[in-house]
Amino acid sequence: MKNMKFLWILVVGLVTTLPATHAQDLKKSAGKFVINLGDSKVNWTGKKPGGAHEGFVSLASGELKVDNNEIKGGSFVIDLTSIVNTDLKDEGTNAKLVGHLKSADFFDVEKFPTARFEITKVTKLNGSAATGTPKSTHKIDGDLTMKGITKKVSFDASVNILNGKLTAASLPFTIDRTQWGVNYQSKSVFAELKDKFIDDEIALTVDLVTK
Repeated sequence: MKNMKFLWILVVGLVTTLPATHAQDLKKSAGKFVINLGDSKVNWTGKKPGGAHEGFVSLASGELKVDNNEIKGGSFVIDLTSIVNTDLKDEGTNAKLVGHLKSADFFDVEKFPTARFEITKVTKLNGSAATGTPKSTHKIDGDLTMKGITKKVSFDASVNILNGKLTAASLPFTIDRTQWGVNYQSKSVFAELKDKFIDDEIALTVDLVTK
């Protein structure tokens, strides 16, 4: 009993002497799922007449706010310097395309190395309300900031929480790149391009896995 009493006094003493900043950090971390950067990514597909290219970009950071096993908010940062192409097998051609995507013609990663998605609303879907497929469990609305421009984006996703691990996989959705100032060979911006244009719409899927 004496040992137990001493241990209790020691624990209480440690808690009451914990610096205020550390106490706040502990409070902040409650209800948050940190994104596993190695298992999470954003997949992309860009099209043009007669062809398409696809690949993915990695995440730089991110976390999801969860309450009662439901996503309530969160954000993630996309590392645009990590652009990868997966369909071109020739290394030289692949590197040329990736270099062009990173250039000022497209995402200008030297000036804008990251993009950010901030969740603003999460709506739970039930079978018939889900768009596209019964596997959609939630509609996620948010703000996507890229090249210094913020626009609203929404997509449906399948969200699961199992054994303390959260996964969120979006259905394919599209964004209009010109809304973020990515105008290279856009037919809507340069009408004279005829059949030498690149589609304005980029198809995306988001795969998030937490630690």
